[in-house]
Amino acid sequence: MSKLLKATYKRSLYKTFTWRVIASLDTAILAFLFSFYGNEILFFLSNLGLITMDYEVTETTVKESVTDGLLVGTIEIITKLIIYYFHERAWRIGWKKQSDSFHHSKKRSLYKAITYRIIGSLDTFIISTFIIKSAKLGGGVAIAEIITKPVLYYIHERIWDKQKIGNK
Repeated sequence: MSKLLKATYKRSLYKTFTWRVIASLDTAILAFLFSFYGNEILFFLSNLGLITMDYEVTETTVKESVTDGLLVGTIEIITKLIIYYFHERAWRIGWKKQSDSFHHSKKRSLYKAITYRIIGSLDTFIISTFIIKSAKLGGGVAIAEIITKPVLYYIHERIWDKQKIGNK
């Protein structure tokens, strides 16, 4: 394996772990908020006409909601590390054939953010629904991530674009 190829694998691993720390903290906080304030959030969305309030969510204590948030965040560490690594590798396919202007462009960073968010939101929805025991609240966590995660990911991607590891 060439030295440059080894460096790109190293870069993918470093990016995977730094992103996962940022993203898991975001998910844990969102899962806590939706677990603890579930009824209030659903009532607010119902008043806006965005959803129907056909049942109440079981009230949870702060301790239960913190546990829910931490559990969702912890499970996500495992699933998203795997997903992120393969997403990053997929975007490295043919990178030598890409022009430098595209490879280091904001457009490419945006495309990567969008494709990863689609996959990541589905994973978050499944995990959050299972842990919080509500598809509406699990969906709420996933939808909230559609707002928070692309912003965080774009910033992460732009910072990593400035790093030399695995980039020639």
